[in-house]
Amino acid sequence: MTTAAVYARISDDDLGLGKGVARQLEDARQLAQQREWDVVGEYVDNDVSAYNGDARKQYQQLMRDAEAGRFDRIVVYMTSRLWRNRAERAAAITRLGQLRIGVAAVRGPELELTTAAGRMIAGVLGEFDTMESEVKGERVARAALQRAQEGRANGAVLYGWRREYETDSSGRIVGFHDVENSEEAAIVREIVDRLLARETLGGVTRDLNTRGIPTPGGRKRWHHSMVTGLVMRAANLGLRVHKGTVIGPAAWPAIVDRDKYDRIIALLKAPERRQTRDASRKYLLSYGVGECGVCGSALRVKRVRRSYGRYVVYDCEAGGHVARSLEQVDELVSAVVVERLLQPDAAGIFDGDDKASRAARERAEAIRARLDTAADEYAAGRIDAQQLSRITARLRPELEAAEEEARRTRRVPLPALADGLLQREHAEATWAPLPVTAKRAVLETLGLRILIQPRRKSGPGFDPGEIEFVWRG
Repeated sequence: MTTAAVYARISDDDLGLGKGVARQLEDARQLAQQREWDVVGEYVDNDVSAYNGDARKQYQQLMRDAEAGRFDRIVVYMTSRLWRNRAERAAAITRLGQLRIGVAAVRGPELELTTAAGRMIAGVLGEFDTMESEVKGERVARAALQRAQEGRANGAVLYGWRREYETDSSGRIVGFHDVENSEEAAIVREIVDRLLARETLGGVTRDLNTRGIPTPGGRKRWHHSMVTGLVMRAANLGLRVHKGTVIGPAAWPAIVDRDKYDRIIALLKAPERRQTRDASRKYLLSYGVGECGVCGSALRVKRVRRSYGRYVVYDCEAGGHVARSLEQVDELVSAVVVERLLQPDAAGIFDGDDKASRAARERAEAIRARLDTAADEYAAGRIDAQQLSRITARLRPELEAAEEEARRTRRVPLPALADGLLQREHAEATWAPLPVTAKRAVLETLGLRILIQPRRKSGPGFDPGEIEFVWRG
């Protein structure tokens, strides 16, 4: 008796009910029964597209069983259910022909793959199947582009908004629009504010998990990339992105202020954040705040052994010109900073309007646009390489200067944990437990540079006079 394997597949099963493949199986069984074939196996790939490259585990098992000689025929509802990918189809037609296994379709011909004519018919029918799939893909892509150009969403609603459906007089859904989800939007804004206040990404992430805040997409836990991805979305500004490019305003409202968005992007894309997890994240003066008083190089942290004991020190990165006890330097810096924060003008430093930084960022953006324009002109052949080089050489220093001014003048609000920092009776107790990242943010906003000068005398002991404090402005 002829033995047969039944294969069924459906590309989209949004409800997960499997009704489409169940109908295919039923019809295929009836065909096998009419032909008096003995069905020895059934293979089902539900909600899996054959054309876009999704893995089809049951199809792969079908082909392995064909190699093992477990059946003589493959029964499908239509040949398009079996193949739509050209390469996969060509390989299978050749191999099934060699194995002398035919294909029978409920809605279509029976393919005898052992003959040239049968393989030709299978190939021609497959090309029609592929064309149908590609045309459908083009329609879907065009519709997606149109929705993007209109600012509408594709697929599920984004975290921070909720979907409201529009119906006609009979209750049928005819459209939808997305509005702010107050609870989720508040979480997005909270994360932005906490990161801008220089709380650590790890600390914010752990807190969200501890509080049991629901995650985007219903995942089990928050993780670092999820948090950064959430706050860096252009969608937060009410902008529509298509294939990685902003193409216009979105149909949903913004949930983050433009100024805060620009600042969070600048913060999370800052070069120092791309460094490895070294002293730049762990210590108060390393890499960017403290400097060698001899050569101006950044300070690194290292462990040293002396005749009078072992120490962790701040050390000149370039040539070892200076080295001081980390603990003693940090204690001195903390005392000086706390005293500075108790001065009458301190609150105004942190509550400023950030106008200078915004203006510098806008200037930097304008310079980038000019560089992009020059690159486009070169690509179009309207300027030559030498002209492009001159333009770049002239504008690049201006861009770097604008970016440096934006960083230098950026105002950072006091960390959320530092409410008592400007009050004399609470200042020291508030400063001590702050995360190092928050303390560094305070120093940067104060415009403070700490220079470690060479020793005046050798031997043990700490001389505060060898630590120089330089205040911006």
